[in-house]
Amino acid sequence: MREMNSKRERNSKLDYKRFLPTVIIIVIVLSIVVIYLEEVRLVVEHLYSICAGTFGWIFILANLCALLFSVWIILGPYKNIRIGGLNAKPEYSTFSWITMMFTTSCSAGLIVFGFIEPIYYAALNIPMHGEAYTVQTYEYAQMYAHYHWGINAWSLYVPATIAIAYGIYNRNKNNVRMSLAYDATGNRNGGNIGSYMIDMVSLFGVVMAPTTSMGLGMPLLTGIIQEICGIPQQYEQIIQISILILWMAVFGTSVCLGINKGIKNLSNINAISAFVFMGIVGILAGAFYIFRAEINTVGMYIQNFVRMVTYTDPYGDGVFVQKWTIWYWAWLIVYMPLMGIFNARISKGRTLRQVALGQMIWCSLGCWIAMMTLGNYSIKLQMSGKLDIASVLEGQGQAAAILEILKTMPYPKIMMAALGIICLIFMATTVDSSSFVAAEMTTKGNGIHTLASRSSRVIWAAVICAVTVVLLKVGGFDVVQVLAILTGLPLAFVMFIVIICTVRTLRKESNENTQ
Repeated sequence: MREMNSKRERNSKLDYKRFLPTVIIIVIVLSIVVIYLEEVRLVVEHLYSICAGTFGWIFILANLCALLFSVWIILGPYKNIRIGGLNAKPEYSTFSWITMMFTTSCSAGLIVFGFIEPIYYAALNIPMHGEAYTVQTYEYAQMYAHYHWGINAWSLYVPATIAIAYGIYNRNKNNVRMSLAYDATGNRNGGNIGSYMIDMVSLFGVVMAPTTSMGLGMPLLTGIIQEICGIPQQYEQIIQISILILWMAVFGTSVCLGINKGIKNLSNINAISAFVFMGIVGILAGAFYIFRAEINTVGMYIQNFVRMVTYTDPYGDGVFVQKWTIWYWAWLIVYMPLMGIFNARISKGRTLRQVALGQMIWCSLGCWIAMMTLGNYSIKLQMSGKLDIASVLEGQGQAAAILEILKTMPYPKIMMAALGIICLIFMATTVDSSSFVAAEMTTKGNGIHTLASRSSRVIWAAVICAVTVVLLKVGGFDVVQVLAILTGLPLAFVMFIVIICTVRTLRKESNENTQ
């Protein structure tokens, strides 16, 4: 297998028309940010306000369209179409297939928000105009945490996955790009300006997606190392550089092993270790307590599903919707090109229905387990008065709040070390997959027969690393939110194009095959 992969990689060629402009734009943007940091912050905050307030409904509409498309795929006439043809067999076991999709998208963000998202909603950013710290608000907090990490979230990746997988394996397209779906308009070679612009915006999203997650995970991982080793705050940058070096070592090993032994095994280890940690936290919270809470949460989720999907808060201030729901859909849409191409590459042999259900059901279930265990542990601490997580969140930030939560557990430093390792692997898995996809998008003629070179993956990993360093310098969760909104807005329009063109392609080719 390794020899075959090496041969496939040697035959691939770099697409300079897509590679060079993207790198140049990133370098220019990073240079402007470093030189004019304060001015950029002011401009970005203003743009965020405009995009979230004026165009926020576009993200909600995009999410609704993706959900309806996914349901149509699951129940519609094309559900049994198999990626790669009737006789195609899956290349990966169901477990590995699901873990690769799950860990690539979730990254360290799942751990961070698993602990603190319900507290945000119960105390600081309250949904549905509720009152802080009431029983009903805690119930709504868990309901919304499940909503933002559930079926709606994972449906955002289904259109791109199906469009690209069908294009590569059923239509024998030579290039792995987001513009494959655009071929339905009649541009069979993907060479016009529309296809090029879709690919450029999507490639930028592929690079930005892991940096947003690393911007969430890096402060937590840094804080864990400082707490365990007793390192003063002034050495924070040295710690972060050390983390990046360690991450490069993990990533480099994965690159050398290839997708079958690298990303697959790293994802399996990542998923198993994360769920073991969640299980331990669930036991500490109380198994009967979390199961009782989860039953209640699922019931509220079902009862309020339609309202949450369409909730725009037109008669209120709209702060919760803009800060959370709109941001979530924007953030996940930034992941759409990455997840679409990566999931397409690993889904050969699956039916379209299996592709949709694998993401919407199994990956959602994994996220719900995190919210059920980590979230309920935090709620129990907050409600009992054992730890005022909300005050720590508001005064010291996310990383500090999670560290305080971990200190309430037995053997806190061991739990911190375990969580740190999980975060490191999560980050390595996401960036490994991101660099793989970025390399695929900037490689010519790599359809079924060739893969992007390992050197190309390393180059893109270095670019992602550089963007992350600048993001950390700019600092904070607010910057991650702004970056997601600004990158996600044009990609939301790409999603509409992908959905329309994929429906047209399936219908057209189905009609041709029945004639």
